[in-house]
Amino acid sequence: MDLDMDRHEEQRACVLHLAGDIDVAVVPDLRGTLDQVIETGCENIVLDLADVTYADSSALGLLVWLDHRLQPRDGKAILAGANEDVARIFELSGLLSVAGCLEEREDVESAVACFDVIPTGATAEWSQTLDMPADVGALAGVRQQVHDMVGTLDFGESALFDIKVAVGEALANAIRHGSPSDGQAAIHVAVTAYPDRVVLQVIDSGSGFDGDHVCSDDLYAVGGRGVMFMRALMDQVCFSPLEGGGTEVTLVKRRPVGAPE
Repeated sequence: MDLDMDRHEEQRACVLHLAGDIDVAVVPDLRGTLDQVIETGCENIVLDLADVTYADSSALGLLVWLDHRLQPRDGKAILAGANEDVARIFELSGLLSVAGCLEEREDVESAVACFDVIPTGATAEWSQTLDMPADVGALAGVRQQVHDMVGTLDFGESALFDIKVAVGEALANAIRHGSPSDGQAAIHVAVTAYPDRVVLQVIDSGSGFDGDHVCSDDLYAVGGRGVMFMRALMDQVCFSPLEGGGTEVTLVKRRPVGAPE
């Protein structure tokens, strides 16, 4: 297998251009290379598969390892430009639907664009807040309220559904892992629209939730995939402990290019 690499320092990203077969003969060396790349600060990885002609189960094992490696770093790996046959192998495995750090893109350019730094400046267009009890019975109503708030922006239906799912997972985790056992504490939700993005914050007052401890080591486990969904569906996900207890989960979704001013 041939391998070349480009670095994109601002995005903390590395693009690995691969050519040839990804099989049991090359995976150990490729894993070692990826490990070194991640250790040097590349927390976002693009695997350029345009010239990859074969991938087997060992390639899938490599992706499982890569997903586990990047999760604690809030990183992401994007598979770019795979041909129809190689893409079908990934599709048959179902891996991309459960691995929170893995995505697919048509080409390297669109993959690298996913890592463009979202600016923290700009003036908010509007901000709305709501509170809910730490009660699973309230989840459906709050999810819909958030959906309706964000629905006033220029997102398509698929993006709105992504936001609804990610917020739902954050709320569910706040109830299960971040709220006192008596369920009486309120969970605070804030939605803020900027010209280029929408920011959603879910704040609980419990013992704290760091985004890691409910994730099973088994990618195909029945539960514990909420954080994976959040990271897969949103452009940025951050977990911040609060003074005095509790956690603030921040979810960011870029608005479509050409959004109205």
